[in-house]
Amino acid sequence: MRPLIQEFATTASPESLCEQLLEVGGLVLFRTALFDDPRARYSFVTAQPFLTFRSFGSHCEIIPDGQRQTQFGNPWRLLDVLMSRYELLDEIDLPFPLGGCFGYWGYDLKNFVEPRLSRFAINDLELPDCQVGFYESVIVFDHRLAKTWIVSTGLTEDGSRSARLAQSRLGWWQERLRAAAASQSCDVSRTTDLFPEALQITSNLSSDQFVDLVRRAQEYIRSGDIYQVNLSHRLKATFGVVQPRSDSVDAFSRQRLARAWACYRRLSDVSPAPFAAFLDCGNFQVISSSPELFLRLSGSHILTRPIKGTRPRSTDPTRDAQLSYELQTSSKEMAELIMITDLLRNDLGKICNYGSVQVPELVRLERYPQVQHLVSTVEGELRSDMSHFAAFASCFPGGSITGAPKIRAMEIIDELEPIIRGPYTGSIGYLGFNRESQLNIAIRTAIALNDQLYFHSGAGIVADSEPEAEYRETMAKAAGFIAALSGQPGGVVKVFA
Repeated sequence: MRPLIQEFATTASPESLCEQLLEVGGLVLFRTALFDDPRARYSFVTAQPFLTFRSFGSHCEIIPDGQRQTQFGNPWRLLDVLMSRYELLDEIDLPFPLGGCFGYWGYDLKNFVEPRLSRFAINDLELPDCQVGFYESVIVFDHRLAKTWIVSTGLTEDGSRSARLAQSRLGWWQERLRAAAASQSCDVSRTTDLFPEALQITSNLSSDQFVDLVRRAQEYIRSGDIYQVNLSHRLKATFGVVQPRSDSVDAFSRQRLARAWACYRRLSDVSPAPFAAFLDCGNFQVISSSPELFLRLSGSHILTRPIKGTRPRSTDPTRDAQLSYELQTSSKEMAELIMITDLLRNDLGKICNYGSVQVPELVRLERYPQVQHLVSTVEGELRSDMSHFAAFASCFPGGSITGAPKIRAMEIIDELEPIIRGPYTGSIGYLGFNRESQLNIAIRTAIALNDQLYFHSGAGIVADSEPEAEYRETMAKAAGFIAALSGQPGGVVKVFA
């Protein structure tokens, strides 16, 4: 049987559809805003995976229909085997996924790409290294053509395909889209009671401690160990007190989920981005407003767009232009971008046909509401023996958030950063069953867990970095979250260690 692909006329938005699905389970939203970039044309919504996979080190859990199975091994290899069960390679060539594996792959999966790396940092939140779902159907919002598509493949957990299931899921999505179009999308201003009026944000490192880490990293640079390394610290905000309408655990969980969703809505209003995401992972949620594409894979074509070099934005046009000029003429920022572009060119060279790796854009200025960046583009053609998962694993994690040389930079990060990064600087995205895949770099990314919101912010360190300026850069990058939580457009909030 062929997948069912139906254009559906609707006024529903990705957000209004998600609000119909908050209690369904396994909700995923990949949302693009600022979508003048052709790689950020589509938004996707899906829910109710037929199989969930998560890993804690080599302890992997495969959960079909709520029945937990445990396997031990390399999560990348186990996921690659699962993906091969569901491939739809003979299907029509489309620019969006016909179902797929959607979720996040955390930074610490690096240990299964480079096994010699050690784990010194503390996993205090005890989150899975990765959590992904396998989804047989997905809603596609094409923002350029203003069209909405329902994709229903009828795939089941054993890899078979059911025409009855495909038709049933098609009808299910039609009902949800009608309900979303008829409802009024949540006004984020009505959720202000979910956040405290006097917001305090704490960091796991004081400004002095972060500056000290920068100086220690520069000692490694001066000794020739590395050329550049990305260092981060983790910020934490406490939500307002939740008053559940009943004492039931379900009611409490629903309010926590609603609060995480409200945070996502605020963030998307304050800091829209081309590779944003909201993932409901059960007892926690992942919220992302990432501007950075890690990998876009379409058949055998692969592309990456590293970001390096950052300046804040200004409401004063003259000052904003000055900051742009300063960024584009900075020898430090230019050297950093070229260094990481070369690193990613080498990463793609390991998995692509000889001579196919090109750099069509070396330096491009891109502006976002809080910050502006320098970006380059690297692309190539995958070797015939490379699956999308194998290519993803080989390049993981992105060089723009580790440093160069990559392996030594990751060793130094492990030594200097006291807590693990979790989803931060890993990837959020999808690998489509029809070999259409896209993954972001999970920066500007937060975890909503219990009564806390955790979000990292980092900076690239080179030999001539000014340690205090690097700390200020991390706070400029965190401004979107701070503004979303505080309701203050400038995000000016006192941060405590």
